[in-house]
Amino acid sequence: MHSHSESALRKSFINCSKGAAQRINFPKEILNADSADWEKQIFLSWADPKAPQRAYLVAETTEGLQGLLMERNQTPAKGGGARMCQLCFTLHPSSGVSMVSIPTIKSSQDKYGSIGTYICSDLQCVAYALGKKKPEGIRQMEETLTVDEKIERMLANVKGIFAHVDELLKK
Repeated sequence: MHSHSESALRKSFINCSKGAAQRINFPKEILNADSADWEKQIFLSWADPKAPQRAYLVAETTEGLQGLLMERNQTPAKGGGARMCQLCFTLHPSSGVSMVSIPTIKSSQDKYGSIGTYICSDLQCVAYALGKKKPEGIRQMEETLTVDEKIERMLANVKGIFAHVDELLKK
């Protein structure tokens, strides 16, 4: 991923109003040019420290830099089974994956609409795909994909979500 300014990041959000985009809280490490290692980023994801149920995802897509506002379900999943992130395909205990709702409208005056998907609760999909992090207590499926192929698959999944949201926003 290339380096982007705070202004470019705010303008990238496709499923919220300009006012809502201006109120987004960015982690310091994203905005601090000295600590941000943009070249190692596949995409950006973080939770709002002031509103942890709110999460964000920003990626470079065929449409350019795009961002999504997401609402995380903070209620723990029932049952003790494993759950899979739909971005990185990492298995987690049920508490390690959250259902996120991605609004497909830009203002509250519009009719309500959203899509849902499951993603890693800690939003560390990139670390899981790179093998830098492993979930506790769950044996992972054995894959024959290389790390680069896992990254390509994850990025394709992310771009697919953006394309689906973009398509719904245009209706």
